Amino acid sequence: MSDRDSAVAAGVAIPDARQAAEDRGFTPPERLRRVVVTHTDVGGEHSDDPVEGAYVLRIEPAETVAVTTSVQVSETGVVRSLRVPIDPAQTARLAAARAGVEALDGGGVLKGLRRIMAQRDLEAVRRAHRAEAERDADAWALRCARAYEPYVRAFAADAQPPAASSPVLGIGPTNTCGQGHAWARAVERHLPGVRAEASALASANTLGHPTDQAIETDDWLSTRWQLGRLAHVLDRYTHVLAECGMPAFGRLGGSWVDTDLAELRAAGIALGLVLYGSEVRDPAAHRARVEFSPFDPRYELTHALQAKVDRLLPILRDLDVPTFVATPDLIADVPNAVWLPTTLDPEVWRADTPVLTRERPVVLHVMSSPFLHGTARIEPTLHRLHEIGLIEYRRVLNRSARELPALFADADIVLDQFACGSYGMTSCQALAAGRLTICYLHESATAHLPSDLPIRGADPNSLAEVLEEVIAEPDAARELAARGPAYVAEHHDGRRSARVLADFLGVAAE
Repeated sequence: MSDRDSAVAAGVAIPDARQAAEDRGFTPPERLRRVVVTHTDVGGEHSDDPVEGAYVLRIEPAETVAVTTSVQVSETGVVRSLRVPIDPAQTARLAAARAGVEALDGGGVLKGLRRIMAQRDLEAVRRAHRAEAERDADAWALRCARAYEPYVRAFAADAQPPAASSPVLGIGPTNTCGQGHAWARAVERHLPGVRAEASALASANTLGHPTDQAIETDDWLSTRWQLGRLAHVLDRYTHVLAECGMPAFGRLGGSWVDTDLAELRAAGIALGLVLYGSEVRDPAAHRARVEFSPFDPRYELTHALQAKVDRLLPILRDLDVPTFVATPDLIADVPNAVWLPTTLDPEVWRADTPVLTRERPVVLHVMSSPFLHGTARIEPTLHRLHEIGLIEYRRVLNRSARELPALFADADIVLDQFACGSYGMTSCQALAAGRLTICYLHESATAHLPSDLPIRGADPNSLAEVLEEVIAEPDAARELAARGPAYVAEHHDGRRSARVLADFLGVAAE
């Protein structure tokens, strides 16, 4: 049966941002056309050669019971093949025949003969399928068109997006601690002309941090949604910051963003990474250099994290793209990375209540990640001091982002982490609220931090002594806490983060 091909093409604005950081300017390139080509023959041979200046989506009947996709990329063009099941019964027979061939991979004369027979069986099933389709070619073509329509619509080749005259940054898809959204607002506020969007998987945004685009897990795994996401990225973004190394198009290409890199480059979209911790913090290396490392080899979680890092870290290093880390201790694991300070709105956290005026100060510990924060190591001390009446210990667990400012305002002392060796979002929030902030700080972090950091250092062994000293001599602690809001205003209100991202975006900072 001859192919019944249809094509839809439209211009899509894809500004080239790769050289922007070098010349401190922004010059959009030629548009990359988006084209859809459909086929109706079963098991046909079609060219996968990319077309210069075009992103081609080629759709054909599947020989598997599920939708499958693959991609071929050149420097200036992309062909993505999409195979869609049309007739469930016929597709099941084709899938069984293909599985019979694939099961006989390998050497050996007998296996080779069996493979030849299996290939003949597959061709026979294909011929039967083609013959059935040819008996009513118009009806078959209509069935194909109906099956393809959701994917064609999602790919939106007839869209007419506006040309980008300045950088547009996409950040996602984890929005860890709300940082994707916070950085997006920071670059919009402090880098003139830059626009930004943050996306967040619902499964990763459990505390309800604000985001521009919420992504349901079912969508993330849906080919139709993935094609729509691909179209959105191609239409809108000039730069992508992949949080935790996760992909830009959902699971369309694979589990990590390395599978998207060639397509992004062909479209002139610059890729960067922003990393938060467990995806790249090497447990074995951390255990060797940090005294209070949480990564005890007796714990299953340590081995699970080690396996993830062993698999992912080499992939991310090989990408050779601009890389940012949310906490400076991670530079030990990713030496080419740049610290991108976490960002918050100081006004949200501003508190007027004085600290350390109560006879029994309130000590707050946010249990966002007890294992990584060393909670089990410090809670015996905190419970003991609580029981003897020296402090009032409050643990915060599973509270929404909206509830935290009031909880912090009613505390005197906030404890961050006592295991990994660097301060995080909890410390930033406590500093902004003018609370005395205590945290375990390792030299792998302090080597990259300002010398005027107003955090009281402690470790699990010294925490009781530090708290007793603070209670005995509150004036010095109050003075330290009072410096917190100014420190946050200088380093964590978004201005410094925007300056860090300015080079990546190819624009001048304020």
